[in-house]
Amino acid sequence: MTTPLFLGTIISLCVATALFFRYWRLRQIPGPILASVTNLWRFNIQYRGPILPCLLDLHRKYGSLVRIGPNTISVSDAAYVSAIYTNKGDYVKAKKKRYMQADSYEPMRVFVNGQSVGSIVDMQDEEQHRALKRSVGGAFTNKSLQEYEPDVDMILENLLARIGKKSTFVLHDVLQWFQLDFLMKIAFTESPGHLQHGADVYGLSKLTAQRIAHWYTWQSLPQLERFIYRNSVWGRFLARPSKWAKMSKERFNARVATTHDRQEIERRDLLQKCIDYSEKYPDVLKPQTITSVVNSIISAGTDTTSGAMTTMLYFLLKSPSCYKSLMDELDDAQKSGKLSIPPRYTEVSRLPYLDAVLREALRLNPALAIPMERIVPSSGCSINGTFIPGGTVIGCLAMAIHMDQTCFGKDPELFQPERWLNRSDAERSAMERGFLGWSAGSRACLGRQIAELEIKKVIPTLLLKYNISLDNPEQTLQFVNGVLEYGSNPISVTFNTKTQ
Repeated sequence: MTTPLFLGTIISLCVATALFFRYWRLRQIPGPILASVTNLWRFNIQYRGPILPCLLDLHRKYGSLVRIGPNTISVSDAAYVSAIYTNKGDYVKAKKKRYMQADSYEPMRVFVNGQSVGSIVDMQDEEQHRALKRSVGGAFTNKSLQEYEPDVDMILENLLARIGKKSTFVLHDVLQWFQLDFLMKIAFTESPGHLQHGADVYGLSKLTAQRIAHWYTWQSLPQLERFIYRNSVWGRFLARPSKWAKMSKERFNARVATTHDRQEIERRDLLQKCIDYSEKYPDVLKPQTITSVVNSIISAGTDTTSGAMTTMLYFLLKSPSCYKSLMDELDDAQKSGKLSIPPRYTEVSRLPYLDAVLREALRLNPALAIPMERIVPSSGCSINGTFIPGGTVIGCLAMAIHMDQTCFGKDPELFQPERWLNRSDAERSAMERGFLGWSAGSRACLGRQIAELEIKKVIPTLLLKYNISLDNPEQTLQFVNGVLEYGSNPISVTFNTKTQ
């Protein structure tokens, strides 16, 4: 045998052996054969098109467990959500030094001045995350919500004034202008006037969408993404800096300089609250951590809250019976003196059908459209009688979980707010545990209460003041790369003021 042929045979055997062992470790989990030996299968899917419909199809074909990578499994059984995304943090996010192949959160980090800057979402150290939540938790208490409520009312007035000047809008656009104005107000006490100008003044929403799309594309190949975009030699020329992160850093530096000169602060906005908390928790809330916290809240809320409100109104307009049920609840509350305009949060937080509409909208259009990955503990785990070895990456795609009929009832693809109301206590509890609209466990959305404050005040106000109609009754929601793409298929609506 010639030397080249011999070497070729050895190399082929080594490659075949490596591929075999990659396949063998999780051989009991069904899925595409190519996915069992390389992450290129998933990268190809996410790079070319939606991963969401592909995973839904795979779960319909193979069941609740699908192998989507050599060491990665997608889980669609809602009964296991509370175990995987536990408050104890037993299933942790990947740590680079130990599980580099699973560090799927790294591609969402941004660059500021040539440095990679993370956020609460991609924070891997569970102890650090718990300490951070303890230190800034006061900014998200009921007392803080009361402080934010006048801001919602003020921006809501601006929204109504904008609608008064022009009755027809692309729904997501106008609600996103509201959201951007509100976030800038509570974060930095600034009013950039997105509603006044009828535009995204800083172009922040587009950049946020691009960053999320980048994360979705590179989730399965974080090492390659790191090599291309975070390389110390050329990475800084390829990566686009985050305006949100840069803005947070600039506002922080300016605020610190100001507070050194003044005893009193005019207003304790989100940035100032974090600065104040840093005096008590200096080891946890360092300057970069503070900017990361503020950046996380405002960048994460840019599309999610406006998207939730858009989805709620869309489904209500497409479902006349649901629209009527919610209007009956709002009218009855208003007639009995239990609902003012604009409504107080203490009033709308007690409306069960409104809450059900919000949950159902988030169930059918959850914020994240990729699996939220975790590492199985070293002892392993069992899912539906199948043993999963420790170190395996598992994750749940929110939409796949929300299509679980055992948990959410029949016809899970339909918008039916009643499914959250007409259930036994045990069934409702199971739905709550399986619901991923706000994520779950110790990593659940930190700004959830703020988002609910906005949504539950804005939606009733719009419905009580206007007759809202779809300009195209045949309008449908359109997903691109698993994300609801409002721009390519805009939902245009007309607001007609109701006669008193």
